[in-house]
Amino acid sequence: MNRIIRICAAMVLTATASTVLAADSYEIEVSHDDELFIINGEKFEAKTWCPDMEEGDEVIFIEGSPYGACASAKLLNLRTEKICNVWCA
Repeated sequence: MNRIIRICAAMVLTATASTVLAADSYEIEVSHDDELFIINGEKFEAKTWCPDMEEGDEVIFIEGSPYGACASAKLLNLRTEKICNVWCA
């Protein structure tokens, strides 16, 4: 039930609802100072600052690649329902 609510919230937050529904979620493995994140074994750095992104949170890649094959990415945190813009390192 909670997952359904989070998915519905993602639809409201983004213009790409069909992409969000089909997207896989990935766990934040490491979160350091709201600026550096390891997700799917790849390093991502916040473009500015991403508060409240914690280890164990699940994120969906709205833009970019969970494999680090991108210049930048847009992440949706399923716990906080906030979007974080990151650089792919």
